[in-house]
Amino acid sequence: MQLKKVLSTSLKILASAGMLGYLGVQAAGDPRFRELLAGEKNWPILICALPLCLGAVSLTILRWRLLLRTLGLEFSTHETLRAGFLGYLVNLMPFGLVGGDSLKAVMLIHRNPKRKTEAVATVVVDRVIGLYALLLLAAGASFFLPAEQVQQLAASDKAILQRLCDVVRASALISTLGLIVLLIPGITQLRAWDLVEHLPLVGGVLHKLVGAMRNYRRRVDRLLMAIFFSLGIHLLYVSSMALMTIGLGVPAAQRPAIGMIFVIVPPAMIAGALPIGAFEVVLNLLFRCVSPPGGPQNIGFLLALVYRVVQVLIASIGLAYWLTSRGEVRELLHEASDTPPEQDLAGNEPIGARA
Repeated sequence: MQLKKVLSTSLKILASAGMLGYLGVQAAGDPRFRELLAGEKNWPILICALPLCLGAVSLTILRWRLLLRTLGLEFSTHETLRAGFLGYLVNLMPFGLVGGDSLKAVMLIHRNPKRKTEAVATVVVDRVIGLYALLLLAAGASFFLPAEQVQQLAASDKAILQRLCDVVRASALISTLGLIVLLIPGITQLRAWDLVEHLPLVGGVLHKLVGAMRNYRRRVDRLLMAIFFSLGIHLLYVSSMALMTIGLGVPAAQRPAIGMIFVIVPPAMIAGALPIGAFEVVLNLLFRCVSPPGGPQNIGFLLALVYRVVQVLIASIGLAYWLTSRGEVRELLHEASDTPPEQDLAGNEPIGARA
């Protein structure tokens, strides 16, 4: 099992290196990218993106706190923030064999040793709600695209944008129907769900999700509150990306409309659930599709790099927690690596759905 984890981690690192290397080579051969990189930046606007992201990360952690309180688990606000920022750091840095979700769950189980199932449920539901809210935001924004700028796009780019809108709308609808079904009394108690656990790839995740919904089915009000909370969190994230786009110094006539940014950023954030590099590739591709003719071809890659810098700055809070309790955190990481209490639903953050 340990060898399997090492091989899986190695493949993720190779995939990340390959994707980032491809984007780097592509950007290096683009004179417009070099001009944009060396051009004048609007630093006040770029700096304003940092508190928005920090606020979003903090609210994400407090959303988890809401789910903890719903089940009556013992975990103070300080402990929640500590676990959340440490999880954020672990997700971002190459610690290898353990994800932030497993670390958070282990820390919670230490405070509630007799309630492991409920502890795992909070982590699973927190992740699913974050992803679901991303889909809702993207689907809602897709109905408000600026028609004039859409008409300026090339036919192929317009087709990609339309397909993207169709996919996020369908995904949001299917997810909503699935959530409604899981909240129907008795549905999560059906024996058929026990067979789901043995399905390849998705079996483990679905099994844990159904188990988590069994714990939360009677508190639909709290789930709806967490979803509403999540929409505000993602609005902060996407708004920060919009500010970064403006702050990079791209002329207004050459950058996508704000409405388009709200459509393309959430799918890129969901791609952040894959190894590092997937977010950069998807964001670069989507920005290229929705940018007006004559706009920089690799603005999405530069934007992703700026966002990664912001992530590193925010992760310094988790690093501070790490430095003040290194021995304890090492033991927790070791425990989470040896006996992970739950399977991470994504390899890294869905950039915005996870802390």
